[in-house]
Amino acid sequence: MSALYAMSLVGMGGTGGGTVYVGNGKIVGVGAGNLRYSGTYIEQAGRIKGTVNLYAPTGGTLVTGAQVTADSRWSLTLDWPANFLDGKPQALMVEGHPVHIIMEKIGDI
Repeated sequence: MSALYAMSLVGMGGTGGGTVYVGNGKIVGVGAGNLRYSGTYIEQAGRIKGTVNLYAPTGGTLVTGAQVTADSRWSLTLDWPANFLDGKPQALMVEGHPVHIIMEKIGDI
């Protein structure tokens, strides 16, 4: 599973994208608008469960439509099927708002 992925995000306030590494229990990436992702996960019973910290060093607008100030931070909970590359959007809640993410594998690492 250690690979680099392209992310396409859709929320109530628009769309976004980014690139993220998922592997060896770690999640690290960057999104449009300079958002940073950093977290950990475990594989359990055919699921990937983890926590991802979202950091906006320069502020901006999230795909939820929320305006955020510089140095804003959130903790997101992830519970996806281990085969998250099945083409179906995977859901996350950000500040109480749903965000759907489609992951596309770029390459193994």
